[in-house]
Amino acid sequence: MVRPRTRKRNQEAEPGRFPCQHLLLCFPAFQTRKMDLLSNKWIINLIVCLFSIGVGCNSVEKKIYVHLNYTVPCVRLLNATHQIGCQSSLSGNVGVLHVLESEENLDWVLRSGPNPPYLVILEHPLFTRSIMMKLKSGSSRVAGVAVVASNTVPPDGFSPHTTCPNENSGVYSENYDPALAHCNVTVWNPLGNGLAYEEFDFPIFSLKDDNDTQVIRQCYMEHNRAVNGTPQYPLCAMQLYSHMSAVTDTATCMRRNDINFSISPEMVCDPLGDYNVWASTRPLNNTAKGHKDGESVVIAAARLDSRSFFFDIAPGAESGVSGFVTLLAAAHALRNATQESLPPRNIFYTFFQGETFDYIGSSRMVYDMQNDQFSVDLDNVHSVLEIGQVFNGIISSLYHVSRKNSSVNDEVRKLIDNLQSAATAAGVSADEPSFSQPLPPSSFQRFLRDRQIPGVVIEDHQSAFSNRFYESMYDNAEYLNVTYPPNLTPEEQLEFVTDVAKVRQQITNIHRCHVYFYCLICC
Repeated sequence: MVRPRTRKRNQEAEPGRFPCQHLLLCFPAFQTRKMDLLSNKWIINLIVCLFSIGVGCNSVEKKIYVHLNYTVPCVRLLNATHQIGCQSSLSGNVGVLHVLESEENLDWVLRSGPNPPYLVILEHPLFTRSIMMKLKSGSSRVAGVAVVASNTVPPDGFSPHTTCPNENSGVYSENYDPALAHCNVTVWNPLGNGLAYEEFDFPIFSLKDDNDTQVIRQCYMEHNRAVNGTPQYPLCAMQLYSHMSAVTDTATCMRRNDINFSISPEMVCDPLGDYNVWASTRPLNNTAKGHKDGESVVIAAARLDSRSFFFDIAPGAESGVSGFVTLLAAAHALRNATQESLPPRNIFYTFFQGETFDYIGSSRMVYDMQNDQFSVDLDNVHSVLEIGQVFNGIISSLYHVSRKNSSVNDEVRKLIDNLQSAATAAGVSADEPSFSQPLPPSSFQRFLRDRQIPGVVIEDHQSAFSNRFYESMYDNAEYLNVTYPPNLTPEEQLEFVTDVAKVRQQITNIHRCHVYFYCLICC
């Protein structure tokens, strides 16, 4: 998976005025004819203005254009076969402003409006799959979309991810438990609308609901809104610029990266990648790669990453951070215990990066283990304990039982028994699913594709996600109700223990007890 780079604007023609991704609101100052801001007449007039007036033209531009702040684009992404996401034309997309008031109001944009293309402004409740797919089908009349992000969490939930995350890269397939593949038994993310995996041939931006957004609404109401017939020129317009150089697929994009057409070559895309982070309770010889005789490791794992439809706003508070913080706290809690008495098995505290995109991080670790490029290999891995979404205080243990291997099944049973014993001691519920179902989306699935390994995935749900904002910009602290009393200084906030932190402590106690019991008993 790669992300295209945004194409730089011509710095000589437009010195220092346009960032790589931006929005411009055009006031109706010189629009005395049918909207065509990119016509030859407009370009010539602008050039004459630049040469004749010089610096003075800047003041004219400021009367016409308003640069909008706090905007975040939807970007283009490529994999081995497809491209998804959004992008503008090379010079940006310009369209007449239209504030969408309801889905029925789409007819003006797609058919009856006399001045296409339109740049649609919509509030977040209207940012639905139904509306966006209609705009996609009528893209010849749509210059772009600007979504006004709500200042409060939507009450009904919102997830632009698919209903079955990473369904094509997990363990379940036509060759392995096909009845469980493609979420045939459990739909993990029922609120998923799949928008993040659609391709749009126009730009889509997120706007903050602030003074800039009020300027847009006011301009629309005063000049563009049809009250008794068709609005007359001048009209307000907007320009969105987020051009991406790459097209087609990852292989094509990376090949074009290697072609130099100029003295200063420009990269057209970047691979989506980062670093896995891991540490062990006992030191390992990292110089010698591959299998280590007598070494048995338990991988305690969580994921680091998240994503959303708008690439740079991906807080992942429940989908990623809850498991990450819990595992980090458990490692801290076990530090003294493991130093005083080393457990019989080495614990690998592992944080995987890029799991949102087909398990990039865990796939790389498995690949390195298979090819003797890691400190241990798959034969050294005794079991996997993964911490997923664990925001709620109720823990459901979803586990893998291999009917093809009785010894693996026995080890899984020991893991479950130890977890439940530790949970009982901590006074917190930890239940198995009440019916047979697959593992939820998890890094553990990537290990199971190559080796029958016992393991457990700890989650806060027994079937569908309890997270109503999976992989969206609203999976944030406000949604999780992480709040502080008013008037606390930053130093006091560091010391204050929120109710959410108390829940996290309960879960950490379970994880600590589980790992501790496991290391001492399951030898």
